[in-house]
Amino acid sequence: MRLRLLAATAALLLPTACGLPQAGISMRYLNLDVEGDILVTESSSTASADLETMGLEKDDGVFSPRVDLEWGGFHLSASSSQSDHSGQGVVESELEYNGETITAGSNVQSDFELGLTNLLMTWDLIPGDTVEIGLGVGAMLMDLDANIQSLDVPGENIELDEQFPIPMLAGRAGLELYGFDLEGVLAGMSVNVDGDEATVLDLDVALSYELVDIGGAVCGELFLGYRSFDIDVQYDDDEGAVDFDSSFNGPYFGIALSF
Repeated sequence: MRLRLLAATAALLLPTACGLPQAGISMRYLNLDVEGDILVTESSSTASADLETMGLEKDDGVFSPRVDLEWGGFHLSASSSQSDHSGQGVVESELEYNGETITAGSNVQSDFELGLTNLLMTWDLIPGDTVEIGLGVGAMLMDLDANIQSLDVPGENIELDEQFPIPMLAGRAGLELYGFDLEGVLAGMSVNVDGDEATVLDLDVALSYELVDIGGAVCGELFLGYRSFDIDVQYDDDEGAVDFDSSFNGPYFGIALSF
């Protein structure tokens, strides 16, 4: 779903990119670690379970495509990623959801997927070839898909599958010297809709080196970066209450092609 959304966005934007000063497509390889806790309850319990103790681990690596378009002072970027964190562990507190209960101290198999689709637009308040600083807005579609299965009581398992569209404010800063380009993007917001709350803070920092073709024009970049994504989601539905507070962070590398 996220890759199809990104492909559709690129298909709409790329035909108009011929008249734009710069456009690019990059492929990043991320390796994200996870930490935090989760509370799943049908009562008034406030005890949460640690994600690492439950067995959620660093993913095995994930490819994340990104499309960038720049014209005038505008910079539009769209990206998508989906990380998978699975493992075995122990729940520190009781989990209750949709009539299912996993007692504290139970051995569990934890499977968790986080999908992120980002669309950000910034405008350069300080434009320039060496230094640029911009502010803007954006939107994120966050997809949480979790399955926590008791290994002690067969058949007892808790499943979560939720999507959250979140508007965001964004800032972008860049520094270019001697073929190297340092870029930092910070985006986030806290929203509350009918009692359901979501707070996100997304930091993406990358250092890249320009690739130059025979004619001397920049045709792409090699880069190293770091991604940090913090999320706090609280919501109630007919099955129970969920409070998920975690952070995903880790390095990445990749290549970008310009046209």
